[in-house]
Amino acid sequence: MQKKVLVVDDEDLLRDLLVQIIQNSGYVVEQAKDGEKGVELYKKFSPNIVIMDIVMPNTDGIQATEKILKYDPEAVIVALTSFSSTKGDDILKAGVKEVIGKPVKSADLVEIIKKHIG
Repeated sequence: MQKKVLVVDDEDLLRDLLVQIIQNSGYVVEQAKDGEKGVELYKKFSPNIVIMDIVMPNTDGIQATEKILKYDPEAVIVALTSFSSTKGDDILKAGVKEVIGKPVKSADLVEIIKKHIG
């Protein structure tokens, strides 16, 4: 069975690029435009890993991470952010497994996914 990845990011262009990179690496991908939709889609799609932007309107990535982990404590969530380490502590406290800085290189993204879910 193919591994599933959920990409949650409010930037359409970046989200589309991430989806393309991940699909080209053989994963099934779903996408959400904000944290609230990401939480809803997580419950329906049951992904093996979530690539979660942190700064988004409405429900941000930290809030969405907390909601997903409350629903599924075993969820694997990797944060994607352009923010400095001042937000880093909050991101890690929310329960993400790893933080990736923007801009992310496609090879690094795929490597991180493989590291966490194979």
